[in-house]
Amino acid sequence: MGSYGGHVLPGSFFLCFGFWYMLKYSWNFLRGKGGNRNGPSYCCGKIPCYGIVVEGIVKVVFISIGILVELFYPGSPGGHLHNSTGGYTHPMNWQHATMYFFFGISGVADIVSHTARHVVPAGMDRLFGGLALFIEGYLFFFHLHGRSHIDTRVHILLVLTVWPSALFAFIECLVMNKRKLLHIFEMLHTVLLIAQGTWFWQAAYILYPPDGNYWDPCSRIESEHNGTHMQHHGAAEMNDCNSVGEAEVNLMFITLFWSWHIAAVFGFVSFAYFLIYKLLKSRGLLDPQFMQSYKNMNGGTSLGSSTPLNGALLSECSEDEL
Repeated sequence: MGSYGGHVLPGSFFLCFGFWYMLKYSWNFLRGKGGNRNGPSYCCGKIPCYGIVVEGIVKVVFISIGILVELFYPGSPGGHLHNSTGGYTHPMNWQHATMYFFFGISGVADIVSHTARHVVPAGMDRLFGGLALFIEGYLFFFHLHGRSHIDTRVHILLVLTVWPSALFAFIECLVMNKRKLLHIFEMLHTVLLIAQGTWFWQAAYILYPPDGNYWDPCSRIESEHNGTHMQHHGAAEMNDCNSVGEAEVNLMFITLFWSWHIAAVFGFVSFAYFLIYKLLKSRGLLDPQFMQSYKNMNGGTSLGSSTPLNGALLSECSEDEL
């Protein structure tokens, strides 16, 4: 993961799943109980394909590839924890492989939560998804030894995106029978997954810029000395690079950019949610409770909000089952 591609690939993974969850959760909630939401689609015209099972299989396949690359690709530890002298080797690779492993467990939980749904409790997929995110944040938090201030700040901001997402996933598994409350946490979880993906891309450009124009003076010095800290002159420069004025300014803007990522993703998800609402409404597939809220608003009845979600929350006093 310590490269441009190593940040872009997991970022793309989170973006893909974030976009999928955005469409899935919005569509299912706004469409309501109409149609067979839990029924299968059909692959190749005959094979039943349940969405959550396909999600789990995709996770397991891609995570397996990631683990194999981290542990067995040339330059990796080859699956060995110890080197020839008996010391631990390639700690970064092992940390990354561990992160991938927990997302693989999440994929298995997705599959089991459907195929054994009459045996396992509802929300098991959310529980293990939250666990994977928590472990990711935990490992990133303790992944910062000997790094520059900019490198550390980038990863801390990533942790601030990951851990709330894990918390929302844990809460989801506790409110599975409260449809509207569950949906709020689903959408917050989705926003942070997408933000995590965009921040991975941002981190790639900050730490490993393709054009070689480094944001981090420490990275520039390390690159000039071919990545070694053994040369006396290079080591002295590395000790001072964090106090360079450029580094301090970039730190402030990196913190600012993170907040812009969060705002942009919230705006994007809100706009997509609105488009899905309008699409379902135009096709007559919108949940009747939203249609009733819309009619009441047009008739002058004040419901306190014109948004689909708030209208739904005000249209019923009791929580209904999923």
